[in-house]
Amino acid sequence: MVCNMQIAMIEIVPFNEDITCIKTATEQDGSAIMFVYAFLVRDALFDVGCANAIDEMREFAGRNEIKHVYISHSHEDHVGCCKIFEGRTTIYANELTQRVLRDPPQYGEFFNYVWGQPEPVSELSLIPDNFSIGPLNFEVVSLPGHTMEMIGFYEPARKWFFSADAVPLPSKKKIAMPDENIPQMVATMEKIQAMDIDILFDSHRGPIESPREHIQTRIDYIKEIQRKALELHQSGKSIENIQQTLELEGPWYLELTKNRFGIDFFIKSVLFDKVVVT
Repeated sequence: MVCNMQIAMIEIVPFNEDITCIKTATEQDGSAIMFVYAFLVRDALFDVGCANAIDEMREFAGRNEIKHVYISHSHEDHVGCCKIFEGRTTIYANELTQRVLRDPPQYGEFFNYVWGQPEPVSELSLIPDNFSIGPLNFEVVSLPGHTMEMIGFYEPARKWFFSADAVPLPSKKKIAMPDENIPQMVATMEKIQAMDIDILFDSHRGPIESPREHIQTRIDYIKEIQRKALELHQSGKSIENIQQTLELEGPWYLELTKNRFGIDFFIKSVLFDKVVVT
């Protein structure tokens, strides 16, 4: 069962003279269910955290000068606090993300408990291909897979890359949403591996220094699962048989997601989805 009482959490963690990590979450039994990171880069905010922490984010924003907000993708844990910046700060997002921000879906009881329901936001600006924050110069990089519209922010001089959810949180990804393209996710991770990066700023793990091994572990696992699943599929095994043979088990909360996530979505994607050139 999902409890109706929510306690929001926010943790402010300075990383260096340019970057502050803002971690938001809903508390359960004294701990965060799952933190999501927003990053304050000088006077700009990359993503804004979850709606359940909107009061805490409002207080943080009131104590800090935030001139611009840059949104990586439309999922509720990343955009939940956009409403407090509307009309006071420029909010940048690409066209597909803007559509969701203007008319967010109703996410349901479990996700409202974990992250909260975002309010619609209408005052939005199209994100440019490049932008500057003081002496920092960022390139906007397409990161399809987790969502097809997701983007990241690369500062080549500092070798910083803000990768949103491009790199799966677990090292052994076993569940997916129906609109996730897992082969595309792998191709995106391989693209990140080819970039000159010293620090990966991940939206659920925070800063990761020397991230190559972290990323490669996830690439290798998915490719091995894909290889085995294809062999089983070609031998006539069903999706359910493949799941059982590979002993793929979901997390405790899987049923609570009401089919927003599924092991079957993951298997179908590794079997049938193709990489789209972007």
